[in-house]
Amino acid sequence: MRGRADASAPRRRTRPPGLVLLLALALALGVGAATCAPVAIALSPGAQECAKCHNAENPGTISVAGETKPLAVDLEAYEASLHGKLDCTGCHIGFEPGPHTAKQTEGWLQTAKLEACRNCHADQFTMYESSFHGTLVFDEGSTEAPVCADCHTAHNIVAPDSPEFRRGILDLCARCHGGRGETFLDSYHGKAFLLGDEETATCPDCHGGHEILPESDPASLISDENRIATCAKCHPGANTNFAGFMVHLNPQDPRDSFTVWLFWLAYVLLIAAVFTFGGVHTAMYIYRGIKDGLYGRKHS
Repeated sequence: MRGRADASAPRRRTRPPGLVLLLALALALGVGAATCAPVAIALSPGAQECAKCHNAENPGTISVAGETKPLAVDLEAYEASLHGKLDCTGCHIGFEPGPHTAKQTEGWLQTAKLEACRNCHADQFTMYESSFHGTLVFDEGSTEAPVCADCHTAHNIVAPDSPEFRRGILDLCARCHGGRGETFLDSYHGKAFLLGDEETATCPDCHGGHEILPESDPASLISDENRIATCAKCHPGANTNFAGFMVHLNPQDPRDSFTVWLFWLAYVLLIAAVFTFGGVHTAMYIYRGIKDGLYGRKHS
């Protein structure tokens, strides 16, 4: 009969309209049941292969030039870095997933920290190569001078103009130039840096980044020929007198400036004389009071 459902036919289950609407909305937003599972770090396929060993809880350590380094890599920090989408072999040239042979690992640290950077950053590498640091490395064979990864780190590289990088500049340069860091903090720029001013000048703003040269080099940003232009980047109208301000000066060291040291010595002697006179005067006043019985009298 029409109009009456067949009792023998299976009954269709209907979903409440509200549930159907929610499911449709979830699909439209790209939300599905798979989002309940942990989200994998979005590394490149090659990096995912390397992560099988180097993301282990304790993959061990390796000794390089007498320094023990962990083999584990913070993959979350790497994924968030500027190199996070690259394969590990972009820097670790010649490596393949799995146990590494002696041929693969030969000179790997120098390659990964320095030579591999040239492939993508040729302009910056050229500047570094002719800089003071680069001269020490390439011409004098120094193993102490900083190379690319010493300043930019390895697996958590951040943009040089980011607040995170600028906040760490002082500690970065102080690894080799500790005394200069202290005198920087004594300056106006240093005080502003300590107060959290992220726009104030720090080391590379005056000395340069990849093109650091000694003050005696005419091409240096702090040479007599270029110092005014360097100051004018932040201080329009800077002149010879302004740019002649003595930076990184320790007033207690006559080798930095004998004139300033003389003024510092005179200041210390003057302060000592004033306090000595005041102390002697006060002691004599108290002694006279005790002798005259001033402190023993009873006043009505």
